Amino acid sequence: MAEFCVRVLVKGKPLSRLAFVSRGILGNNYAVTSSQSVRHGSEYFKSIFPVDEQTIRKEGPERIRVIRRNNEQYLPTQQYSDVTTLYEGFQRGKRVSNDGSFLGHRIGPGQPYQWISFSQVEERARLFGSGLVSLGFSPGSETFIGIFSQNRPEWTIVDFACICYSMVSVPLYTSLGKDALKHIAEQTNMSVLVCDVLDKAESVLEYAANLPHLKAVVVMDLPLEGGEETRHKFEAAGLRLLSYDDVIDRGTSNPCDRVLPKPTDLNTIVYTSGTTGTPKGVPLTQGHHIVNHAYVHSAFDVPSFGSPDDYHLSYLPLAHVFERGNMYHGMIQGTHVGFFQGDPLLLLDDLQTLKPTVFFAVPRIFNRIHHQITLGVTNSSPLKRSIFSFAYQQKSKNLQKGIISNDTIWDKLVFKKIQDIFGGRMRFLFSGAAPISEEVATFFRVTVGCPFFEGYGQTETTSIITHTIDIDMSPGHVGVPGGDMEIKLVDVPDLNYHAKDDEGEIFVRGKNVFTGYYKDPEKTKEALDEDGWLHTGDIGRWNKNGTLSVIDRKKQILKLAQGLYVAPEKVENVYTRLPLLTQIFVYGDSMRDFIVGIVVPDPQELEKVARSVGVTGSFEELCQNKKVTGEVLRVLQKHGKAEGLQGFEQVQAISLNPEQFSEQNGLLTPTLKTKRSAMEKAFKNQLDNLYTTTDTRS
Repeated sequence: MAEFCVRVLVKGKPLSRLAFVSRGILGNNYAVTSSQSVRHGSEYFKSIFPVDEQTIRKEGPERIRVIRRNNEQYLPTQQYSDVTTLYEGFQRGKRVSNDGSFLGHRIGPGQPYQWISFSQVEERARLFGSGLVSLGFSPGSETFIGIFSQNRPEWTIVDFACICYSMVSVPLYTSLGKDALKHIAEQTNMSVLVCDVLDKAESVLEYAANLPHLKAVVVMDLPLEGGEETRHKFEAAGLRLLSYDDVIDRGTSNPCDRVLPKPTDLNTIVYTSGTTGTPKGVPLTQGHHIVNHAYVHSAFDVPSFGSPDDYHLSYLPLAHVFERGNMYHGMIQGTHVGFFQGDPLLLLDDLQTLKPTVFFAVPRIFNRIHHQITLGVTNSSPLKRSIFSFAYQQKSKNLQKGIISNDTIWDKLVFKKIQDIFGGRMRFLFSGAAPISEEVATFFRVTVGCPFFEGYGQTETTSIITHTIDIDMSPGHVGVPGGDMEIKLVDVPDLNYHAKDDEGEIFVRGKNVFTGYYKDPEKTKEALDEDGWLHTGDIGRWNKNGTLSVIDRKKQILKLAQGLYVAPEKVENVYTRLPLLTQIFVYGDSMRDFIVGIVVPDPQELEKVARSVGVTGSFEELCQNKKVTGEVLRVLQKHGKAEGLQGFEQVQAISLNPEQFSEQNGLLTPTLKTKRSAMEKAFKNQLDNLYTTTDTRS
């Protein structure tokens, strides 16, 4: 790579090119010039950090890989000497921002963001924490506070209150379902549940009798109408109902000294979104988050990566470790964090109002924006399509040289509208939670004109395992580990993956790796071995340049573009309870946000469905009829909903297949288990067509 120069927008104005020499990997300096590019030849890069050798293999038979380092590289467990806990991280953010604006929200479209400062957040957290203590909930790691809410300032204030008083926050999200929520509240001995709306609070009433430790429910937006009747309903269930302001008022009248956490103290228990069965709790300490922050910085640091000048839009669920890490990172760096309005359909309005400088998303978001843009180009005039294509080709040539820019003539004439979708001052984009296609990542590097990073992680690693770095914008991989994190690939002979071929299950070891599932030693033994290696269940491949690609799942669990997991066997078992089906194969493309299916219907039952929509014919003809297929899909989805499938677990398109899956045609094992890889090959054309036609309809 001859050079890596980036043009950026800060506060809406184009600045000079910045030569991004990563502070963690390439040393502690980078150059900025006012009028010209800073060019570094390939020999310079090779002497510091060869782009074609980003990790090195340690000596020994395990083939362990770590990030390649120069002599100036250090192995951080904390990025800043005065930040050992999240409380100290907050104080740093307040200091470097000069007590600037921290949390922002807006009350609807067309409305500006309203901001509160670091000091205001701290004061409200102190009052809320004091209120909890005055209500009889002791400071310390024996008190568990559930947070069941969409992203909003109060979410972070309650979380920081827990930090200030060493309590343990337990975030919850609706896709877990009622049984899972009950399990989490029971397992953690949850004392208080904080909800954003009354409906969520009322969801615990039916099993409150089985939660003896749960004493209070706090509602951020508690309606005044019917207040007394509602409170009596909760009292009858043994729960005290309070508004968010009630707790703040209690804290104002009864201030309590903070009880600050130590690095080893438990900060939170994050429950995995899960695939089948009961969700697992991942305990994360204060130190886990500090190490995670340091690992990110040690692997790359674009100039001022996260600073008081940055704006971050928080819309990914804070109950998930990805956005939780983003929030803590921004807090430590003094970044402005603006929350979305709560409606995903208004996300673009939030983007264009906040005008963020950094944007973290899952592939589903990028895929949708990419789809809409390319659809618009396709539907434009031949002249406009030609101009777009030519401009894209010209900027692609620069990208191949390592140059990313957003102030060329092509940006001004062609790509400005795309850049304005993101607010017009984007410094970098980051995709995580699931793989993203090379085409989409490259598209945004070219059109938005800023670095596009990819990351890979798990809840069990406090978010980060690997991510791409500043000097490598090549697509198709998830980069390198940070700090002293180690990765090795282990043989999976059943799937024909072997470590000697640089393929296998990804094992991870590092200081940000959890120590075991909460109160679940059996699951812990499955995930962690005696040497501290986390068995991720993902299949990886080392590339020639030392980067890691995630290429498969060991247990064939589907991970969709929005980062949600689907257990295909679970979904198949639900659907095959219908007499209408004899067999079904559920498939999910990790680049898409929905699943599809190949269905073998029962001939007699299919005939009944066909008659109900006025269609007749042979079994084969009925399987090819679109009207019949649509009705079968409707019946499937109705049944799935009744059986408790979440929306993302429901097939959105199906193809009817008249031939049974069998051992004879190579689609089943001798024990009649589905050969998923064989199914994917056999039905590739149908599966591709299902996604294509469904995308077209949407």
